[in-house]
Amino acid sequence: MAFPLLTFFLSSGVSSAVSTNSAIGMIGSFLAAGALIVVPAAFALIAVSQNDALSR
Repeated sequence: MAFPLLTFFLSSGVSSAVSTNSAIGMIGSFLAAGALIVVPAAFALIAVSQNDALSR
């Protein structure tokens, strides 16, 4: 089932500009997710770990 679907998409006449814009949008989504989720979570974990340090 995957191969007929793949050949349909490849032969449907989609321009390279459309696929390029889609790839740029996907990369932008990954960067936005990193900026909105990963970076604040990392700062929060670092702050908590610094405030809750073990006394040695």
